[in-house]
Amino acid sequence: MKKFFWIYVAALGLLFSCAKEENVYYTGDDFDMKASKMEQIGGLFDAIARNPEMSDQLVTAAAQNYSHYTELLPLSDQAIPQRGKARGAAFSQLFLAISRQPEAYDLLDAAAARFLGPYNPSYISPVLLGITRDYAMSALYESLARQPEADSLLNLACLKYLNFEILQEE
Repeated sequence: MKKFFWIYVAALGLLFSCAKEENVYYTGDDFDMKASKMEQIGGLFDAIARNPEMSDQLVTAAAQNYSHYTELLPLSDQAIPQRGKARGAAFSQLFLAISRQPEAYDLLDAAAARFLGPYNPSYISPVLLGITRDYAMSALYESLARQPEADSLLNLACLKYLNFEILQEE
């Protein structure tokens, strides 16, 4: 009798594990499609820094996901923590790419302007900006330490995208 019980339990387990679930998408409160799209752009910066000659093809491939940051507007309407974290992760990759390949700054800057957009208080709230900065800062420190000569380029990127300067006039 005990043997049949275990066979029955195993058969039920197999039956329930084989249930077909179609079109199951993650729709939890902590997922935001706009944030996901922004975060993916970080890989583009890394790829451009590795092979600047392929930047046109890389940007074309990235445009399959979304072609311009204006498609993601408004940014500060909801999911601000997720979007700030995603933008910070993408800008982290931008800073590291600049430090790795300063000669590709113009290509990297053009990609960042197209896919993430420059700082603009009309669509980037102070809260979103603060979260973005928080998540980008450690990569900025690493980038400055890795390539001190790129400080002026990193300063330009910080001013354009995060609204602060890292170089102080003396």
